[in-house]
Amino acid sequence: MSQVNLRRISIFCTLAIASFAFGDLQNEVRKIVSRTDLHKGNAGIYIIDTSTGEAIVDIDANDGMIPASNQKLLTSGAALHILGSDFAYRTQLFYHEDDLILVGDGDPTFGDMELAGLTDWGTERQMLAEEIKPWVKAVFDTGVKEIETLWVDDRIFDQNFIHPSWPSDQINNWYCAQVSGLNYHLNVFHFFPYPNKGTTASLGSYTPVMPWVTINNRTSSKTGKGNKSSFWVARSPNSNKITTRGNVKSKHTVPVKVAFHDPAIVLGETLAATLRLNGISVGEVKRVPETNQASTEYLGSGAELLFLRETPIAHVLKRSNRDSHNLYAESLLKRLSASATGRSGTFDEGAKAVANIVAQRLGSVQRGLSPSDGSGMSRKNSVSPKTLARWLASFQLSEPVGKTFLESLATPGNGTLRTRFKKLPLEGVTVHAKSGYILGVSSLSGYIVFDNGREPIAFSIIVNNVKGSIKNAKAMQEQIIAITIQTLLN
Repeated sequence: MSQVNLRRISIFCTLAIASFAFGDLQNEVRKIVSRTDLHKGNAGIYIIDTSTGEAIVDIDANDGMIPASNQKLLTSGAALHILGSDFAYRTQLFYHEDDLILVGDGDPTFGDMELAGLTDWGTERQMLAEEIKPWVKAVFDTGVKEIETLWVDDRIFDQNFIHPSWPSDQINNWYCAQVSGLNYHLNVFHFFPYPNKGTTASLGSYTPVMPWVTINNRTSSKTGKGNKSSFWVARSPNSNKITTRGNVKSKHTVPVKVAFHDPAIVLGETLAATLRLNGISVGEVKRVPETNQASTEYLGSGAELLFLRETPIAHVLKRSNRDSHNLYAESLLKRLSASATGRSGTFDEGAKAVANIVAQRLGSVQRGLSPSDGSGMSRKNSVSPKTLARWLASFQLSEPVGKTFLESLATPGNGTLRTRFKKLPLEGVTVHAKSGYILGVSSLSGYIVFDNGREPIAFSIIVNNVKGSIKNAKAMQEQIIAITIQTLLN
């Protein structure tokens, strides 16, 4: 028998064995789903071999489902597709005719102290001062002692800071922070209250320091045995009028957070206040009108670039996907919108761009796909597990974009997977994945990467309509990954 025929027989046998194994895996996964109490929830599962495009498991995976934070996989992948793995956010400070102009690019990292390596909240204020110091030094080194106006230019994004379908009762929470072309301190206040016996509690060293912000302290400070801590913070709509309420029984060592309003103005006022402390007079802080020309044109040839801050997209992707930070994902969405349209980035145009990029990479408009926001907070997002797994498979991990995408995901023991897969035998493989949760929804999508050089497996497991705890849904997801690894390694 010829060598060619032997090779054909070998390939045929290999495919037949693989097909048999995949059939067994499909049945085993069905058994796992059927014996799991999902509290009236429904699951969709799609697992794909990235080398062949063959579906290994396909269970109720064709219809659109709410992905929760798995939406970030679409957003971040689309941002990489359109911006590239070498992209960097560029925030610029110009001096022009007695004015300073701070030009934003949508960078969400400025003032993110956890990203900067914060390990002790007690040092946050000092770390914030260090982060803004280079900007102040750049102005100080010019010898200028008086600034007429500090302009903030956040027009890389529109001024619709909040997505219209986010829960209206949660928009002051840190995870619904406003999304701006200039961001600072994750666009949230941090409060560290401590008790004053028998009086109103002290608000402590809240950050960022903003003396121009109105704070109405209505707290109590009762420290008796029968008293409890109940401190909370509210912000009036479309303003930075803060009211603190509740009781402070003991010192808070981790921050109580509330989203602030209009991040670009907050950053501008913070920079102006710091300049004044360093002997430089600053007049008003104003926003560059939306009707103005592009920054490079209205500044004119006499503008002097004083400082440039660059943030590689990889840093933003990791905070979005590994840590599931919503502001980062929304900043990616609006930034890819700005690049796609040449106009101020918006939620709507970003969502349209994501859908178009998915169709482009997968070859057709996808059934059940309807992006709404970038982070997955919106319940109007819809994507099928099949589309999401195929989307992951479309990124060749040997290419720069695919490598950057993979490295942005959490692995067991870190990020949002720090408590997941503790009982999973991971010898010979690494799971890179993104988890997701909003009320009634649990999702897990990502890759199984093999140490032996086998091409990765991409998967998406989404559960919707859970009427109770998602604990069983999460356990089911991990069991499915475990049986998949066991089947493919044997």
